[in-house]
Amino acid sequence: MRVTVLCENTISVPIPKGLMGEHGLSFLIEDSNSVLYDTGQGVGIINNLGLMGKDVNAIDKIVISHGHYDHTGGLMPVLKQQKSGVPVYIHSDAFQNKIAYIETPDGNFEIPIGFQHTKKDYEACGAEFKLIDHFIKIDENIYAISDIERPKGWKTWDIRLKYKKDEEVLDDPFDDDLSLLLETDSGPVVLMGCAHAGVVEILDDLSEKTGHKEFHAVIGGTHLGSAPEDYVNRAIETFKKYHVKVVATSHCTGFHASAKIMSHFKNEFAIASVGSIFDF
Repeated sequence: MRVTVLCENTISVPIPKGLMGEHGLSFLIEDSNSVLYDTGQGVGIINNLGLMGKDVNAIDKIVISHGHYDHTGGLMPVLKQQKSGVPVYIHSDAFQNKIAYIETPDGNFEIPIGFQHTKKDYEACGAEFKLIDHFIKIDENIYAISDIERPKGWKTWDIRLKYKKDEEVLDDPFDDDLSLLLETDSGPVVLMGCAHAGVVEILDDLSEKTGHKEFHAVIGGTHLGSAPEDYVNRAIETFKKYHVKVVATSHCTGFHASAKIMSHFKNEFAIASVGSIFDF
């Protein structure tokens, strides 16, 4: 199984020339089928697919980790390049009206951060939405987990992230936060989009549902950039608890948290930037 980073904030390789970085995330998983996990903002995905020799029409399935623009923005460009319809696996809450709610001394304001188009618009371009929840198999060696078990009263530490229901602004519970478990020859591998539900909680819930006591690799966004220091420490201890052999951070992890994780894991640490390839 091969995992290639198509979209991310940074670029890890000088060749091929012309690769684009953007605030967002997208992975291509190649095994018996080709599965696209997230699509970035939409600026770089078609460009990067082509430069890395990947055929957009070879993508058999698409999985969306959650309903933020930096993971869904490339969905429409990918669909428009496809010659036929493609299944898109997603949690129903991903279509909530997601916003960033910014409080300032001069007043509060909202920034839309959700899907840029309607569900019907995507369906008109060939998206065959498969609504999923909890823990489910989506391909031969690929499982998705959402609706993560968390302590009662749990709230994200990034208090800006909300959603609107009618005109009411509500805390986003991130039930739609969807991570992937890849069963590989190297061992179980976890891919995360942003880990808004908490990297610690995701790994614990996966362990509970699968019986896995070790994870070979954890790759992707961990949303530790805005996390309290004690939670970053808990994440590091959780990686150790599950004997993670490859910790590859990206996107929303943040420089400080990535540096701290690197200092603990050294040669077992990597940055999952555009052009990075992980073989299992």
